[in-house]
Amino acid sequence: MNPALNFDWFFCRPNKAGGKTLDSKTVCLPTPDGTDCGGRNCSGGVNPFSRKNEKKRGTTILEIIVYTALFGIIAIIISNFLIQIVNAYNISRAEREVLSNGRLLLETVTKSLSEAEGIYTPTSAFNKDLGQISLVTKTNVKPEHETAYIDFWVDNGRLWMKKEGANPSALSAASVRVGKFRLERLSQGLRRDAVRLTLQVNFAQPKFSSTITLTATTALRGNY
Repeated sequence: MNPALNFDWFFCRPNKAGGKTLDSKTVCLPTPDGTDCGGRNCSGGVNPFSRKNEKKRGTTILEIIVYTALFGIIAIIISNFLIQIVNAYNISRAEREVLSNGRLLLETVTKSLSEAEGIYTPTSAFNKDLGQISLVTKTNVKPEHETAYIDFWVDNGRLWMKKEGANPSALSAASVRVGKFRLERLSQGLRRDAVRLTLQVNFAQPKFSSTITLTATTALRGNY
């Protein structure tokens, strides 16, 4: 083998005898005559075995796949957590809407029943899930009249009220549906009637189902 082509790396030892002091961590190429470093100043050499000089290794496809999978799993977990929070909020909102509307409707109808003088039978429908009732009242009557009429009925899932001489008004919100407005007429004698009302209110969006059923029995004022 040609010694001139032998480029084995070796560490140069410090030259304590004089001359140029060599770095003990400096690596030099041997010269063909075999002299240490050939008398060259090896202080500017490079140690290929030093960790500082190792070439940086690029990201492999396997690492990219692992990182992508981990990122996907974390994203799915966060998304599911956020979805659960939103669903819990919507369910709570549905329950509040149903409860508040149910109470408002029940109080409005029962108050009108308790103040009514009687029931106008021709435009009333009893013992039906979506009934209707017309009440005769002396409350808020125009001076030229002795009595007035108030009607309650369900149309397109909403409970409506109409006072004589006024336009119909929706009592229930658009966010809920009245599934049952059942009226049962109970006779108490002495020309005094009572009505048992069963009211069912459902949330309008089926995805967040919420239902409440309320029942009340109210005696009409009658002639008293």
